[in-house]
Amino acid sequence: MLQTAIIAKRVAEGDPDTEEIRKLTEAAGAGVVGEVTQTRSRDPGTELGAGKVAKLTEMVEETGADTVVVDGELTPRQTVNLEDEVGATVVDRHRVVLEIFADQARSRRAQLQVELARLRYRLPRVRERSDEGAMNRFTETGTPYYDLLDRIDQLERKLDDLPAVDEHHREHRREEGFELVALAGYTNAGKSTLLRRLSDDMQLGQQTHRDLDETAAVEDRLFKTLETTTRRATLDGRSVLLTDTVGFLDDLPHWLVESFRNTLTAVESADTVVLVADIAQRADELRRKLETAHETLWPTSPPIRWC
Repeated sequence: MLQTAIIAKRVAEGDPDTEEIRKLTEAAGAGVVGEVTQTRSRDPGTELGAGKVAKLTEMVEETGADTVVVDGELTPRQTVNLEDEVGATVVDRHRVVLEIFADQARSRRAQLQVELARLRYRLPRVRERSDEGAMNRFTETGTPYYDLLDRIDQLERKLDDLPAVDEHHREHRREEGFELVALAGYTNAGKSTLLRRLSDDMQLGQQTHRDLDETAAVEDRLFKTLETTTRRATLDGRSVLLTDTVGFLDDLPHWLVESFRNTLTAVESADTVVLVADIAQRADELRRKLETAHETLWPTSPPIRWC
């Protein structure tokens, strides 16, 4: 979807930091050709003030950018208003994250979840642009809005019908004497690097575990490991299966987290969770991320160890 983009960010106070949204946009496949920042209160109609919206419009015309990426959560009305003003597709950070998830999804379950999350994101925006009277008149013959509702219902049923093969494999590995350890934490905290440092060889006996790839990717790219990667390791003389899970990201809405809940099943069913953090971050930022990760994992997770 994204090709060339202008990023925009507003903060109520202080200096706007666009580093993460720039990385997200680039991870989604877009080239960033400009940015607009603003420090002021939120405009209820367009998120940004009128002057910055006008500047965005000029930049879209000058650069030919097809997308404006706003670092924040836009309401459906704000999305529609901004698109009408700037003359380009407007997405917020949540839509960008969905694009990254779509690119990384490999399993059938993950692909269905990406499609479901995309449709849930689109639904209120399609409704915002729809003529509600026409929707009511033509319900029987279908409208884009009701077509989306039907497809969402189909996807939910398909996901419910998929077998829980991962849990079956985990129980089988426990019977073989392996303990299950999950690596969790924010994206780019170093989970994949730690996995490579701790893992043993690529083989489990005479068979290769279905989760084992040729390499565990270590790359400065957000969500490089949307699909979990599992390796054999020996820790203090004990045989374990070590799983690298998807990284957390700031400000993800509840509905988006729930759409990809299966990426955390390795955490929920592990014997131990290793919460990985980047010690190079500022103390207050590190503390906030650790607390958020702990709150996200704690209700259903096993004991958490800090690393």
